[in-house]
Amino acid sequence: MTASGPGSKTSSTRRHRRATSPRKQSALAGPLRGVVYIFEREGARGGGFWWLVLECGHAVSRKRFVGNHWTGMAQLMFKPLSERLAPKRVQCHYCGSGSERQDPWIMIKALGGDVP
Repeated sequence: MTASGPGSKTSSTRRHRRATSPRKQSALAGPLRGVVYIFEREGARGGGFWWLVLECGHAVSRKRFVGNHWTGMAQLMFKPLSERLAPKRVQCHYCGSGSERQDPWIMIKALGGDVP
């Protein structure tokens, strides 16, 4: 006989202590910032990544990921890759470490983007 009632210790809905405790923040944890400009680049070994320029003027890189599911690939045909998969908001580690904000167009020009 198995115990599967709401008060049993072997219930599949039992929550673990680590699932309910808040996650510890890193020393580099910074605020979420909006992405202003996206650069698509290839790494030295062929892996793709994005350089994302944030609204605070700092830049971060994120690995490009393309799913292998057919519905995801069908949606990619209608929109550019950078608009479809690149994150819209990311965590800025520079703001978390105390760096001051700057004009984002300075970073866009430094990375080789089109500046109006």
